[in-house]
Amino acid sequence: MTQDIDMVKEIIEKSGNSFHFKVLKHLEDLGWKTIISPYYNDNLTSKPREIDLIAEKAFQAKDRWNVFLGTVNVQLFIECKYISQKTVFWFHDKNMEQAEEIITNNSPLQKDNTYTKKHHYLDGKNRAAKLFADERSKAAENEAFYKALNQSLNALIYYRNKGSIIKLPPGRDGYVKSILTFPVIICNSFENLYQVDLHQSEEPSQIQDNFHMEVNYAYVDARANNHNEYFLLDVVSFEMLDSFLKKIETDTGLVSFFLQT
Repeated sequence: MTQDIDMVKEIIEKSGNSFHFKVLKHLEDLGWKTIISPYYNDNLTSKPREIDLIAEKAFQAKDRWNVFLGTVNVQLFIECKYISQKTVFWFHDKNMEQAEEIITNNSPLQKDNTYTKKHHYLDGKNRAAKLFADERSKAAENEAFYKALNQSLNALIYYRNKGSIIKLPPGRDGYVKSILTFPVIICNSFENLYQVDLHQSEEPSQIQDNFHMEVNYAYVDARANNHNEYFLLDVVSFEMLDSFLKKIETDTGLVSFFLQT
């Protein structure tokens, strides 16, 4: 019996599900609606895929006279990763023009606007991770972050035009004025994450803050059309999750301003 319990504990430890549910509980405590490990069919292979969490929260949008306009909803497509191996990220200049296009193509925010520049994709974040490698394997498909970005982006692409996961009373569908979607990788900590600069020979240093991973992502849609789309993924340490969520809430405020113009 003791041996069986030890084996079960080993399964639990290796699964990573404990951290998965730690993130889930924290988000639910903060009022986020969640879907746990939903499955969907991959458009290219027709095989089932899974993402750890989809989380959504509705933020009230009000006009300058504090009159309720509706809600700006945020959907997070989350992969939870317990990082036990050393991982190195190579950073370089973020493509700020394409970052701005993500924002303006997926929200009411407008190009070359001071409010748009305050979005967390642009505000103070002009560097992004372009490459990464870990100590376990040279094969990209075996790297934790390779798997995480694929799961997060595939889920976002599949779900992003399917509406809110928050059920509303009849007749209130029009309350949702905009849905912002973000791919996110949440790590247990950044203790094993390091950074280097692509154009400098400086020594590697430990990553201390949440950061963006920049990806040009090729995929096939439901109609078998090929796409190559630019994405930014938020890579977030659990201890800095609340800070990240505050920035997301600020983004909804920026969108609220454009709903009344």
